[in-house]
Amino acid sequence: MRLCWDNQLHQAQLGEPQRILDIGNGTGIWTINMADKYQMAELIGTDLSPIQPDWIPTNCRFEVDDAMLDWTFKNNSFDFIHARNVFSGVTDWVHVLSEMMRCTVPGGYVELSEHSMSLHSDDGSLRPDNGLQICIEYLCTALIQMGRPPLTVQSLKGLLEKAGFEDSKAVEDKEPIGPWPKDPTQKKIGAMVMLNGQATLKVMPWHFTCVLGMDVAKARKIIDES
Repeated sequence: MRLCWDNQLHQAQLGEPQRILDIGNGTGIWTINMADKYQMAELIGTDLSPIQPDWIPTNCRFEVDDAMLDWTFKNNSFDFIHARNVFSGVTDWVHVLSEMMRCTVPGGYVELSEHSMSLHSDDGSLRPDNGLQICIEYLCTALIQMGRPPLTVQSLKGLLEKAGFEDSKAVEDKEPIGPWPKDPTQKKIGAMVMLNGQATLKVMPWHFTCVLGMDVAKARKIIDES
């Protein structure tokens, strides 16, 4: 995402924020980078897994917490609340966005960054029988059955407005799959997307077999052909 945004960590027009919250922070790299950039601010990252490093900036801390539960933060606690690539773990966006609204100061920002679960081709060469396309369609079906449906720009924008957020803005960026582009930046983005996709494919058999009830041989065939 950072490469897509010309090395920027976020899109929101921040001045000198005092408190920033990162929901579902994963390894904590975004939280740490933000703490380095905004040294006047207190950075808090929350996640279910305590996998973050111990060597972190003094204005940064991590907490083990579940965003699906009621948040313990006070009203109007943060100038900026951030979440990225968390949709597959969110079963109730109404609750999450309600808590974000409650905990954001008036005039503050909430920024959500999610990957699209659909493939596109500029030249129309993407066929319905494309292996990766078929694999993603099965994954989307599994996520819907799990109560974690993929998001679209329109659906996410609608959820934000329903929660009471104003002046919502949607930004879409293309990410190639594989290092085929001639542009050096797009080539690097494509390589990283491909590596991340290969890692994701390793956990997909569970979605196909345990959620969709697919037999192991068929699940493996779909993944191998993607």
